[in-house]
Amino acid sequence: MERRNFIKTSALAGAGLLFTQNVFAKNLVLDDFPVVRVPKDKRHFTSESVEGAIAAFKKKVKNKELSWLFENCFPNTLDTTVYYTETGGTPDTYVITGDIDAMWLRDSSAQVFPYLQFSKKMKNCIS
Repeated sequence: MERRNFIKTSALAGAGLLFTQNVFAKNLVLDDFPVVRVPKDKRHFTSESVEGAIAAFKKKVKNKELSWLFENCFPNTLDTTVYYTETGGTPDTYVITGDIDAMWLRDSSAQVFPYLQFSKKMKNCIS
């Protein structure tokens, strides 16, 4: 076989693989998205106002995949890295910023910045 024919045949075969029905998202069943959020009993911090914002977002956004993505990703920092305690009646929050137990102000503030808009409403939380 000549090099030129081999390249043409290989290119056509490769292109054919790209156009199989499993590649296109429109052929996939996306109606049921898996819940990947931390179970309620394993969450470190929960906010009713953040949960309300998630519900409002899901109600307004028509795209099911985008709603699912927001519901699973937005509260992740609260669910997994924020620890809330009270010492002598004074609230204290600890945010884990990575694999080193060092509180880098830049990293902590970047992680919790999206939640500041809910801070005045965060009266009912569980830790």
